Amino acid sequence: MRARIASFDAAQRISRVGSWEFDLTTGELRVTDALLALYGLPPGALRQGRRALNDAIHPEDRPAVDAAIDAVLTQARRLSIRYRVIRPSDGQLVYFDARAEPELGPFGQILRVQCTVADVSELARAEAELTNAHAELLAAHAFQQAVIATTPDAIHLFHVATRQYERANRSGAPLIGYTREAVAVMAGDADPLLLPAEDAALIQDRLDQACRLPTGEVLAFRHRILHADGTVGWLSRRLSVFARDAQERTSDILVVSRDVTDVVAMEARLAHAALHDELTGLPNRRHVRERLMESLAAGPVRSAGPVGPVGPVGPVRSVAECAVLLVDLDGFKRINDSCGHASGDAVLRTVAARLSDAVRDADVVARLGGDEFVVLLSVPPGADAQRLACTVANRIAESLRGSIRIEGEEHRVTASIGICLPSLTAARSDTEVDADTVLAEADAAMYHVKKHGANGHIVYSPDLKATSLVHDEIESALLRALAEDTVEVYFQPIVAAGSGQLRTVEALVRVPGTDGRHLDAGTVIAVAEERNLLAELDARVLRRACAQVAAWRCEPGFERLGLSVNRSAIDIGTAGFHDRIVAALTGSGLSAEALTIEITETVLLDATSTAVADLRRLRASGVGLALDDFGTGYASLSYLTTLPITCIKIDRSFTSRMLTDPTCRALLRATVGIAADLELNCVVEGVETEAELAALPAYERLLIQGYLYGRPSRGDVSTLVRSPRPSG
Repeated sequence: MRARIASFDAAQRISRVGSWEFDLTTGELRVTDALLALYGLPPGALRQGRRALNDAIHPEDRPAVDAAIDAVLTQARRLSIRYRVIRPSDGQLVYFDARAEPELGPFGQILRVQCTVADVSELARAEAELTNAHAELLAAHAFQQAVIATTPDAIHLFHVATRQYERANRSGAPLIGYTREAVAVMAGDADPLLLPAEDAALIQDRLDQACRLPTGEVLAFRHRILHADGTVGWLSRRLSVFARDAQERTSDILVVSRDVTDVVAMEARLAHAALHDELTGLPNRRHVRERLMESLAAGPVRSAGPVGPVGPVGPVRSVAECAVLLVDLDGFKRINDSCGHASGDAVLRTVAARLSDAVRDADVVARLGGDEFVVLLSVPPGADAQRLACTVANRIAESLRGSIRIEGEEHRVTASIGICLPSLTAARSDTEVDADTVLAEADAAMYHVKKHGANGHIVYSPDLKATSLVHDEIESALLRALAEDTVEVYFQPIVAAGSGQLRTVEALVRVPGTDGRHLDAGTVIAVAEERNLLAELDARVLRRACAQVAAWRCEPGFERLGLSVNRSAIDIGTAGFHDRIVAALTGSGLSAEALTIEITETVLLDATSTAVADLRRLRASGVGLALDDFGTGYASLSYLTTLPITCIKIDRSFTSRMLTDPTCRALLRATVGIAADLELNCVVEGVETEAELAALPAYERLLIQGYLYGRPSRGDVSTLVRSPRPSG
């Protein structure tokens, strides 16, 4: 009897909680350290496999546990089971209650299973004692009341005939912050705890169910309680048959109540974490997919589908008016690479806040991962979904226009935005539109924006998919060329305007396609940047160009030949840019004075202080800096004062129109004048005719680049210029 009482006393202690999650898509099992501790296993015990958990389960309980888990994994049933574990650490027998629910995908497939496990050893033994030995307990009622009074749980007997409770201890009132006398006055004996009205009805329903329970079975549920301080808490209740009458009808029900407010709060936090991004607090991919599926499912079935040559094709599913904007940040990788992930995380949090401010309360902003966000717009009835989506896209672009200051560093990001209108997708299809299709179309539109200069938005159309397939083919050709080392470097001459003498060559990349012809260089660069291949391509071109020009400078007449190389924003913004340039010069033997790095205003807009410092170090070592595409941006003049620029390159768009457009001619002459005043070299790109050459202003440091003097080639240096003259 003493052992039974001690066990019953221990059963009332508040249990600890652990959890596990099994991802069916990856086969990964994640187990918390708290659960391992409950099992008596050390952290990391599952590194050698999952057997450690299974082996700890009592042999008699393993079949039931396996069957329950199998039902969750194969039949999507909820799991609620009690089982025993023999703890390896001390050999103690422990009882656990496990509650698991499957998470289903859009087609009913099981994605993952989450389970919360609580140590209920004391309560399990107490219930067993009370259920199996109720006659003995009633015989020693006075003694048992003294013991039961020590437990923190509220224990009562519910008399079915009178529907009244008999208190077995005094712990019920403290659970909700009231005295026992106050509870008696406010609630009488109808229920010993204060309840919201709907929860009181729930308890009565569960009591009726408990009357039909087989002996030994337990009905568990939770409900809310009203605390004395006005807050709402949660109780778990376990009901079991305590006594039957002569006709085997249930006469008394054992009711054990436990405060599980903290457990419910923890579960709520876990549920929130499952649907929200930890870094930004925004909804995550799973959350936005669920919301999108709800929106798509809200559309009615139309009576007629798209119109074909002989009339309506047939009924198709329509969708509720909504719009999806997939937002990918431009230039974010450079921030991560140059300033570290802490700065990158801070930028993402700021972007998340700005995106949230740019939309309405009815819209959803979510983070898909990395630097990708998605905005789910709710379109009011009768509104133009496309116009609304484009308006919001412009608002997002405007919200990102200002710099983001993190620990003294100013960062700038823009956004490439792909828009999908599910109503248009539905009109093109004779099947239901699903969330994955909508997100994929928005993603394709976003990548199209990336490929065409970024920092913009576009609405998805089927033509974009064809473009994506072309880019896939170019990526395959580029990967093959890098692997087989067939990337080629061509050189275009840059000559002195007055003499036509060769001064410099610009290195240009060429990648062979499957038909042996070169792929379009601009598209290759765009695909390389999109598919994270640009860094390797840049490095390959730089090394080969330096080595080739170093060799040419050994030939008579070309000792002062210069090399001009474009560097991408990715290369300049990545840590170690200065060292990579120096390594290429050192490895090839080319002097620093022979090399000019071409940069664009777009690159400089996103340049960090570290990148600018690297450019200044290179200039200090003798490397020239050319500002390419001068005049096509908004702030080129400012960079002439902040960076040690040595050369201005005038974009071919001015050259091609200077004979017919007085404004272009005036701007070109003004730019040459700026170069002259600042004593900078000035390269005019795109000169193709003698008339264009003759129209250029006179300037002793004016240089010409264009088909008039030579197309890009990889021949002998003496054949690069149409009328070759060695540099003097």
